[in-house]
Amino acid sequence: MDRKTIRRLGLAAACAAFIVSPAFAQGMMGGPGMMPHMPMVAVQHSLPRQAPAAISRYGCMSCHAVGHGVVGPAFEWVAWKYQKQPDALARVSSFIEHGGTSTWGGMMPDLNVPDATARDIAQWILKLKPVQPPQTQGEH
Repeated sequence: MDRKTIRRLGLAAACAAFIVSPAFAQGMMGGPGMMPHMPMVAVQHSLPRQAPAAISRYGCMSCHAVGHGVVGPAFEWVAWKYQKQPDALARVSSFIEHGGTSTWGGMMPDLNVPDATARDIAQWILKLKPVQPPQTQGEH
């Protein structure tokens, strides 16, 4: 990763992006299967075509995925959590924009996502088919 990318993502996100990268899983640990707690499928997830480009640009896939949790919850789990909340768009947008601690089991870094971009990402997440997480962990 170059310095500009590290500055843009922030150190925590850059470290997370590296740790879940195929290069780390294969090169640092001797190849697939050497990290039993992190199967290769978890580091090779991809986005649906209709997802906002900002999800890739801001490194969201370092911690989140479609269909399963990584470090953070699956996007569909977030949709499930907020599906009946009238202020869902504002809450999810704010969390994307500002980061913070979460009862999902981690902390989302503040990646300086602009307000309009955070809103676009939140709208996309909330339009996904909600899927109940394997273990519901409350509010963040």
